Amino acid sequence: MAKIIKSIDLLLLLPAILLSSLGLLLIYSTSYETDPSFFARQAIYIVFSIIIFFVISRFDFKTISHISPLLYVFVIFLLLATFFVGASVRGSMRWIDLGFITVQGSELSKPILVLTLASFFARFSPSNFKNLTVSVGLLILPLVFILRQPDLSNSLILLSGWLFMVFMAGVNLLYLLTVVIILAASAPLIWGYLLKGYQKARILSFFNPTIDPQGASYNVVQALIALGSGQVMGKGLGRGTQSHLDFLPEGRTDFIFSVAGEELGFIGLGLIILIFTFLVYRILKIAAGCRSAESGLFTYGAAFIIGVQFFINAAMNMGIFPVSGVTLPFVSFGGSSMVSMFVLLGLVQAVENSLEKH
Repeated sequence: MAKIIKSIDLLLLLPAILLSSLGLLLIYSTSYETDPSFFARQAIYIVFSIIIFFVISRFDFKTISHISPLLYVFVIFLLLATFFVGASVRGSMRWIDLGFITVQGSELSKPILVLTLASFFARFSPSNFKNLTVSVGLLILPLVFILRQPDLSNSLILLSGWLFMVFMAGVNLLYLLTVVIILAASAPLIWGYLLKGYQKARILSFFNPTIDPQGASYNVVQALIALGSGQVMGKGLGRGTQSHLDFLPEGRTDFIFSVAGEELGFIGLGLIILIFTFLVYRILKIAAGCRSAESGLFTYGAAFIIGVQFFINAAMNMGIFPVSGVTLPFVSFGGSSMVSMFVLLGLVQAVENSLEKH
């Protein structure tokens, strides 16, 4: 056991545990009076995810990357199975209910797609248009399934992750521009056939927040009130009026950033942002020391996915990004999201361990 702990980069793991602990504290604060099971379930998710981190970190990264095609097929199967055996929640078919836990394939697709793309680009450079086209195919299949659930937010994260990784892999910018133009040209089709009515309303309300303050804009208005009311020191744990009086929806998931602002104030939010910044910095530092293109691409991709998900959630809470179902990494309630983030960190740890062996 001591040998396993010694092989762990505490500067990588501890920030994630700190963020998870802060999230657990906020979840307890918002649910202890109504449903204490949220706290218990989140605690179990965190412990399980940390165990997953330790298990993955013990594997050689090359061994894991060699089975990335199988993992990719698994996540495609999981996304497809969601349409047949998934549980519908508020019109969205994103979760498979296993009784003791619900599995969200779109969350698990993040580490697996980053791993798959890193493995692919290490062997086939996107500077070749054919290789770039194949990588688009690897992206499009899960992207379409996730859009149909519907889950626009995670689709955007996967798309932005692909754009980042092809850029880091040395894509011909002319080829990339061509693909971007094609994707932009398909936007009307996505708007007309893939987006649901409430998603369109959220996007429209982003450009005009006053268009429907009691409907599409309600979440953003309440999130901004919660953030502003916390001021510098916050109202204190358990004293947030917006969250405890149920004005702020999804306070344990999508809008936990606003709950943190209301109860912990600017100082609490500043601490969360500081820990996130350090975590991403640590991952980037590991990436800079990678000797192989595959491990370097994956580690940079992992840092990007965590960073962009944090940015989207925070920006959504502050009204500078359309409302979406993106969770705050390591902080929001949810088993699949927690496991997904710790899988990314476990793979990063596996990369770092492989660096120390050589």
